[in-house]
Amino acid sequence: MRTGWARTIALIYSLMTLLPLAALATGDAASCPLVKIEVEQLPDLNIPRTGHSMLLVNGEPTVIGGHTTNFVPTATIEYYKDGKWTLLPSAFTHDDGFAVQLSSGQVLIGGGHERNLGIGQSFEVECYDPSSRTCEGFGSLDTKRAMASAIALDGNRAIITGNWYHDDNIEIYDGKGAFIPVKAASINRAYPYILRTAKDDAIIFTGIDSKGNHTPHPLIDRLQGEAYHEPLLQQWGLPKRYEKILTSSFIGDESKGDYSYLLLVENEQRQAAIARVTNGEFSLLPTDVPVPMTCKWGSILYSSHIYVDRQSRRAYVLGTDSDKCCIPPKLDLARLYVLIIDYATLPARLTLGFTDEFNDFDVYGTSLMTDDGDLMIIAGTMNNNFKPLATTWLLHVSPRAQAASTGFPWWGWGIIALAIAALAIGLALLSRRRKSTPTIEDSAMAPNEKIQEALDSGVNYAELMQRICQVMEEQQLFMNPNLKITDLATALGTNRSTISACINSQRDCSFPQFVNAYRVAYAQELLRTQPDIKMAEACVQSGFSSEASFYRIFKAITGTTPTAWKTH
Repeated sequence: MRTGWARTIALIYSLMTLLPLAALATGDAASCPLVKIEVEQLPDLNIPRTGHSMLLVNGEPTVIGGHTTNFVPTATIEYYKDGKWTLLPSAFTHDDGFAVQLSSGQVLIGGGHERNLGIGQSFEVECYDPSSRTCEGFGSLDTKRAMASAIALDGNRAIITGNWYHDDNIEIYDGKGAFIPVKAASINRAYPYILRTAKDDAIIFTGIDSKGNHTPHPLIDRLQGEAYHEPLLQQWGLPKRYEKILTSSFIGDESKGDYSYLLLVENEQRQAAIARVTNGEFSLLPTDVPVPMTCKWGSILYSSHIYVDRQSRRAYVLGTDSDKCCIPPKLDLARLYVLIIDYATLPARLTLGFTDEFNDFDVYGTSLMTDDGDLMIIAGTMNNNFKPLATTWLLHVSPRAQAASTGFPWWGWGIIALAIAALAIGLALLSRRRKSTPTIEDSAMAPNEKIQEALDSGVNYAELMQRICQVMEEQQLFMNPNLKITDLATALGTNRSTISACINSQRDCSFPQFVNAYRVAYAQELLRTQPDIKMAEACVQSGFSSEASFYRIFKAITGTTPTAWKTH
């Protein structure tokens, strides 16, 4: 049961998570709020590397191939589990190759440079089986290639395209061991974007050609159909960027035929913006402020594609001090930036995250998003292909990490403490007058709902409460993240004002608080009985609409986070 003091704690918690973010806002050119991002150094890889592929395989950050010290390709894979990197052999070397997880769960790996020093292309392909931790070579690409991209299709298939200093085409892996050429590429591309537009269709484009020349207004190939120029990309082109393009920018819903992605674009003045690509149609995503290109520390260069956390419905773009991206870099230390995009709101809210200065990271997008919604930067190079890195960093960008990481001055906490004390006293006084004073929920009722509540004053609320609990528990209505009080009223053959009055009188809380208590209790049971369950999965199964609300409400009710509760 939620008490008046539980509501006080929830309100205080909400205040403490919101005030630091507002206090960190600065008056930079774009009037974009700032928030401090904490950086955690994780154990190093076993082998320094760059040119590797990275993806999340069954929740495990996994790096594949690349080259190591002295520009020598490495035939190895490493995966991160239980706080350490474990090294595995692969069948072939894949320096600047591709890797994609198929619908079967296995990882298709192919291509890469044929020799040391990033020379040539290769035909080799293999499959990594994460269940057995083994790799097996099994065939040959139709076209030898390096710096290619791949995206999975249904039926264990994949689209593969892109090349470096070699002719390019589009081929499909048929899921049975064969690679089938579909058509020649309209232009030769390196590391192209492959965005699905339908179940069996996709568009293909990039900001660089196969020799590294910038193509800001690219010709777009269709898997099915003729190539075309996109009008929006005539004004907002693609940045020049060498990176392996992943599917981490997907924000759609394949089950509903919605193939939507977010894409970073820029105009001739180098002002960045966010494009949304839905089923092949391009448009600019409205934002509450322009994408910030400067801040109090200087100019920002965005150096990655967009990473999407679909649970919290937020997206991220990595950036750094622009001087760090020179060859050789002008700075020994640099600050990382994270553009945070709350894309579920319109206009989308932008926040600029920043870190303290540090070194030994690759600024060109060698990153992936973890299951917990944080960004992991893995190895790479400090602009020297002969001396790659083995370092691994974790940027705590998830909403719960931001709430805990404030960079707030000591005197600011004093002000907050006074505000909290005043708020607690005020709520305590209000709770004494609760029986004679209408609640917030009551005062928000429409007049006809108040009349209906008066008409229902003879209802046996104790009996109705039993029926409410029975329906909630037997039908598990709380699992519906969009559950409304009218849904419960319909199930019980009454109206919303009666349900609201009943819960208020019998449980001393509002309808949302009542439902959230069920959700938290169910989440606790999942964490207790399924110790390996991911937090994102527990969030969804318990009926929460986002991980952010899951963590906030769980802590407000239990006094601790889901992670801390699980470990005790």
